[in-house]
Amino acid sequence: MSDQSDAGGDDVGVPDSDPKHIDPAGDIADALEDQLADAELEGDTDPDDLRAFIDAAERGEFGPADPGLEAQVRIARSILEAAEDDGAGGGE
Repeated sequence: MSDQSDAGGDDVGVPDSDPKHIDPAGDIADALEDQLADAELEGDTDPDDLRAFIDAAERGEFGPADPGLEAQVRIARSILEAAEDDGAGGGE
């Protein structure tokens, strides 16, 4: 009774990955990635800081990768990509 993975519910599982894998942080990153396509950086936010965070996470400076860190990196990448697509966005 508790196995809902194939029970016909469209809301069950992770939107862009394996529906049998429970990953709340990944679910949030999935939901935010599309909405961040129009994100802009505030005037006091440096894109280099986002790049440095992503690079540090990928080098393992924050410890072993975990779902929360992976979601943060995905979200940071989405924001950075949107800002770069917008001509290094931001603005006062």
